[in-house]
Amino acid sequence: MPSSRPMLTSILRGLRGRCPACGQGRVFDGFLKQAPVCSHCGEPIGQIRAEDGPPWFTVLILGPVLAPITFLVSMNESGPLWLSLPALGTGAVGAVLLLLPRVKGAFIGLLWRMQQGA
Repeated sequence: MPSSRPMLTSILRGLRGRCPACGQGRVFDGFLKQAPVCSHCGEPIGQIRAEDGPPWFTVLILGPVLAPITFLVSMNESGPLWLSLPALGTGAVGAVLLLLPRVKGAFIGLLWRMQQGA
């Protein structure tokens, strides 16, 4: 039976780390490990296979932002390169760690909605 919820609702719920079906339970058991079922409604969200999509989208989002920043910092002579590039690397890793769970949750929400017969 197709769901009447809009696709955006499921994506936004996943972005918040919530179950795309009910919006109450959690999508993840750990940092990126999917919960087998929703603790609130019992939806089997662990069977949704996100695989390579979330890392790919994360790189697509962060690459165009981080590449020019790295280029500009390396061309600017305001600070030592040996200090600024590791700081940029740390910032890039931090950005990935911050964004990846949200992108994966949104991706799971999208895949869940597509399975429901959008």
